[in-house]
Amino acid sequence: MNLYKASQQWAYRPDDERFANLDEMKQSCDYYRNSSVEGNVAYADLRAMAVDGEVMLSGTARTAHLTNWAFGQLATVAGAPAGYLRRLPAELAAENLNQTLAKVEGTGRLLAHQNAGDLTLRCLTGANYARIWNGEIVERLIGLQDDGWRVPPARPARIGQAGTREATIVDCLAAGRFGLSVQLGDLIAPAGLYASDHDMFVFMVNETRRIEDGSEGGLSRGFFVSNSEVGGGSLKRTSFLYRHCCGNHIVWGASNVVETKIIHRGNAGDKFNTEFLVELRKYADESASDDEARIVDAQRTVIAANKEDVIDALFGKKILPRKDLIEAYDCAEQEETTVAPNTVWGMVQGVTRLSQDTQFADERAAMDKAAGKILEMVF
Repeated sequence: MNLYKASQQWAYRPDDERFANLDEMKQSCDYYRNSSVEGNVAYADLRAMAVDGEVMLSGTARTAHLTNWAFGQLATVAGAPAGYLRRLPAELAAENLNQTLAKVEGTGRLLAHQNAGDLTLRCLTGANYARIWNGEIVERLIGLQDDGWRVPPARPARIGQAGTREATIVDCLAAGRFGLSVQLGDLIAPAGLYASDHDMFVFMVNETRRIEDGSEGGLSRGFFVSNSEVGGGSLKRTSFLYRHCCGNHIVWGASNVVETKIIHRGNAGDKFNTEFLVELRKYADESASDDEARIVDAQRTVIAANKEDVIDALFGKKILPRKDLIEAYDCAEQEETTVAPNTVWGMVQGVTRLSQDTQFADERAAMDKAAGKILEMVF
């Protein structure tokens, strides 16, 4: 399968959300944290105000501007459609919000940003929201660089992108023979490291431990990490093996794709400091031989003796509809490989190929998860 999350980030992020290295990214993330004000307030004590054509929020001793995200969260608390309110004059929108806010029970958690005397509300979440700061995550990723982990080079996403320069030997990936990879002298620009007042995303790979899987060139290990401090998403890590990474940050030939996440509630902070970081470090430190052994197991593990029995076995595990499993088996038979289609690795390759040929993103995601479930039979 091919992974496109990093490429989507590469294509759409503005220049001021891109970073050339993890140290610069951490500095930006720490700035938001160090200039933040947090506090709990009863929803019924919140009041929207129209100031110079803008909806602002009062609930403490100060009045705060609202980011677009925070406005949407406020509208949700009030039970009003944010899109509708944004089209109203500020006075009318504030009046609509206040009509319902006064009746809302419970307590919200505010996160505001201070800058030059102004206060801007970044988010309004439930009182039990457990924040994991982006800077803490980036700090832990910085430590992986000494073990060969790096951000792969990328071409400029647009003409005139800030930080554009020519790629040096140090920039290029070791497996840069792939036709779409960045080559010496190509133009490159900051990508793979993104952070804003809303979220963050990191893409890192390690080519120092190339993994032999029987194919020419083998595989490397990579991961995505994403997070939102403001309730826009869980802390997620997506790990994978891959064949190549192109200059647009499409990950080609990905397999063994595994996603773990921590939802921002309860003991999320404890889980980050124990489970998440332990698993990340374990994954980062694994030797190539560890993955090679797993792949050999998957190549040798026979699901069933023939096509019909393979389909029945996987259908019985509710991995995919029977029709998709039949097509995946046929794709596995057509793969130019010595691995039999009735093995775990063979069916994973078949499902992966079927995913690549699928038009709709939600169906591709379902097939990618199915490939992961098949791998779980041996991994």
